[in-house]
Amino acid sequence: MRVGLALGAGGVVGAAWMIGALDALEQRGGLHAAGAAELLGTSVGSLIGAMVAAEVPTAAMAAYASGERGAALAALEGHDATAFRLARFPLPVGPGSLRMALAARTRATFVAGILPRGVVRTDPIRELVERVLGTQWPPARALRVVACDYASGARVEFGSAGGPLASPGEAVAASCAIPAFYEPVRIDGRLYVDGGLHSHSNLDLLADSGLDAVIALNPMSSPAWVGGGGLRERVSASRRRRSAALLAAEVAGLRERGIRVLVLEPAFADLAAMGPNMMARDRRAAVIEAGRASTERALRRVGRKRLRALGLLPL
Repeated sequence: MRVGLALGAGGVVGAAWMIGALDALEQRGGLHAAGAAELLGTSVGSLIGAMVAAEVPTAAMAAYASGERGAALAALEGHDATAFRLARFPLPVGPGSLRMALAARTRATFVAGILPRGVVRTDPIRELVERVLGTQWPPARALRVVACDYASGARVEFGSAGGPLASPGEAVAASCAIPAFYEPVRIDGRLYVDGGLHSHSNLDLLADSGLDAVIALNPMSSPAWVGGGGLRERVSASRRRRSAALLAAEVAGLRERGIRVLVLEPAFADLAAMGPNMMARDRRAAVIEAGRASTERALRRVGRKRLRALGLLPL
């Protein structure tokens, strides 16, 4: 059975949630993430995807993201400024991309085009990927990374046939380049930014991959309804609703092609742990635990029969 794994956008907090969810999938669902026929990563999901392709254990990812150290983390040492561990950053300066704003087909790409350019460099992200994965795309694993062209807002897919040429580190850095935070990443004369501008999940890219099933982790959407709160909370809830609607359309497209899909999203307890700021460093450990616990509950609800149909071997 050919199973694909799609890892969505979500910032520092989303990365932590996906680490917890992946750990539960491997420990309780019998998933061998590194053995997925297709690994599709968007934004920080591309960084997690690269770690998966390099067979970095989820326990090591969790320990590193939580600030622990040890022999198991040797491959990740020396990169404290990656998307797992963000320091204070200066305010964005300089013009954005008026061309992208004018050509925008989504609200996100329009806003990204009018925002000023970010100034935080993505070099540590590229270096981390190169340290664990090297500078060549893994031959035995179909790792695909989604970014957006900063001039047009068009979606691009690194690592696929016909996609722009780049190393995995360059591609992941581009996919993670949140507008107004990170500098756009220049590859072969063109600038690229966060792949989540097009979609937080980009599941439609897997429709023609010959997959039997897809497991999608999408930290930016949620079936849980949280009302009230201040402006940040209301903006966060609105963003999650838009993400969920787009994700539902993408899932429907896959199912129309006979592909079985399991979507895992944050539940009420996860949202409480995550908070409205997806770049909050101090929440990582709590979010990893919340993601692990909610995924274990979700697997129990799905049931062993359906999990087996999805290519999982529940333990």
